[in-house]
Amino acid sequence: MKFFDSLTHATADGTWLGGTRYDASLDRLLREMEQQAYRACLVNIAGYQDNETLAEFASKYPDLFVPIAGFDPSEYKDLAQIESEIKTFSDRGFAGIKLHPRLNSYDPLDERCIATISMAGKHNLVIFLDTLFRQKQVITRHPADVIDAISIKCPQTKIVLLHGGGGHLLDIYEIVRMREKLLLDVSFTMMRYAGSSIDLDISFLCRTLDLRLTVGSDFPEYTPLQAKQQLLKLTPDLPSKKLENICFRNLEKLFQDWQGFRQ
Repeated sequence: MKFFDSLTHATADGTWLGGTRYDASLDRLLREMEQQAYRACLVNIAGYQDNETLAEFASKYPDLFVPIAGFDPSEYKDLAQIESEIKTFSDRGFAGIKLHPRLNSYDPLDERCIATISMAGKHNLVIFLDTLFRQKQVITRHPADVIDAISIKCPQTKIVLLHGGGGHLLDIYEIVRMREKLLLDVSFTMMRYAGSSIDLDISFLCRTLDLRLTVGSDFPEYTPLQAKQQLLKLTPDLPSKKLENICFRNLEKLFQDWQGFRQ
């Protein structure tokens, strides 16, 4: 079964989120992808990975990586500056923008975040939104309500909901099935909660939402092989067409109009 990994990361020095617990080097990612994933979204987190390094990797392996730039809208006060940055990403050929409200410590419903998501749609960029919104010192809204509000405010933007809200998968499923621009991703969550009742939720999603579902490894925390094996474990009787949609066809469709990276 072909596998298009929805979420991988790589750094110039191999460190991950400032530490050495995981090897996030490009060499290791290439080894792990060999014969397991024929393509992958290579995704940056603002403040942790350099978009110029991402550009270098994407240029070196154009048939392998779909580059998703990291961006932190909370660093900007002027919405015109945000749009200028987004236009630059589009002009250079990035396929999308990754937003990580938790690690960058901002409210996903902040006007700058909403403006970023809306402007991304105007510039044909896909938003990769980390949906594990909870922050230690902030009262957090329910993920499904946040996503519902974002999808209403930004109806023309294609959004990949990374990690599917964790333990809130079924609530977010109800939003995704009504909004055609949303794609539900279960990377990390599928591995983090393995052995829990979420296994049943993911199996249900694979049966009922195969046209709007995708999965990845969240490398370096997990590998493409681990993600693929876990998915197959949860879907022993799933028709091959549905499995193909989840494993690669949905992402192929999402990026079918992307013209490739330009230096």
